[in-house]
Amino acid sequence: MRNPIGMIRRSRQLRSQLKAPRERLPGGSRRWIRASTDWLVAEFGRDVVLRPIALPTDIIPAGYDGSEAAATELCARVDERMGLKPGQCELSFELNGVRRPVSGLVVKEPHGRWVRGNGRNQIHLAPALTADPVALAAIYAHEVGHELLLGGGRISLARRPDHEPLTDLLTVFYGLGIFTANAAYEHRPRPNGRGKQPLARGYLRESALAEALAYYAKLRGERQPDWARHLDPPVRRGMNNHLAVLHR
Repeated sequence: MRNPIGMIRRSRQLRSQLKAPRERLPGGSRRWIRASTDWLVAEFGRDVVLRPIALPTDIIPAGYDGSEAAATELCARVDERMGLKPGQCELSFELNGVRRPVSGLVVKEPHGRWVRGNGRNQIHLAPALTADPVALAAIYAHEVGHELLLGGGRISLARRPDHEPLTDLLTVFYGLGIFTANAAYEHRPRPNGRGKQPLARGYLRESALAEALAYYAKLRGERQPDWARHLDPPVRRGMNNHLAVLHR
């Protein structure tokens, strides 16, 4: 016989795991988020934090139709937001999840990949992302983060083994945290069509992103940021709780 209580407990445990950071954050999430954000401020400037946060209408083109052309326009808006020059990275929507031999450094994500090239660096994205503009913005911003941090020589893999969560945090720092947070966890239909299954993306995930957004808001001097209404409810509640503690 099935144990319904046990099934519920296991489901909750799985959900908790998928909402927790994918990797252990050195010193714990609170200390790591504050120290890493402060490092980003020192590296890129405080003015970046004080820019208006990117709202969905700022990044997702009106009438977005899921075409590659619309997706390319969306990525161009992320480039502009994060300070990439037009054409700085070669963009393609041909990532099939199969790792191919390449020269130089490769940073691979299930739906995105940043590759150091000989002439210019490359960002490859899975074609399925064009159907989900929020996930597309989040994953592309993460790959652009690799360009800024690794491609710009600001960090190395040896010195920052936490470079993946740091790259997620950079998207929050550049005001794209709404997208990273909202794409971090969702339920997708199962391949067999029976019910839904949880899907987690990224490295910080919902719990740490809520804390990161709270510290971001505090640096901006915001106690009750209006942009919080664009966050998925679990992230919004978590951020407000952390923000209340920070302002005590």
